[in-house]
Amino acid sequence: MLQLPELRQEQIPNSPDEAARLTELAQLLAITAPLADLRDLAPAVRQLFPEPAYLVGCGGSHIWLHRAAEAGRLACIIDHHQ
Repeated sequence: MLQLPELRQEQIPNSPDEAARLTELAQLLAITAPLADLRDLAPAVRQLFPEPAYLVGCGGSHIWLHRAAEAGRLACIIDHHQ
């Protein structure tokens, strides 16, 4: 089954730059066709949220995004059908 990526923002942006990055990520996901594995988007997410300020990783069927200095997730990308 194909996966439709959906952004779940879990924290408020801490700067205008971060808000712009999250908006750009939401726009990218809005135009992304369904994928066999949404984790294939991880490289694009890493380009928008580069190290060392951010950490991007993958779980079983999602992508998570952290600010490097914080424990809680900033956002995650999940399958819309979950």
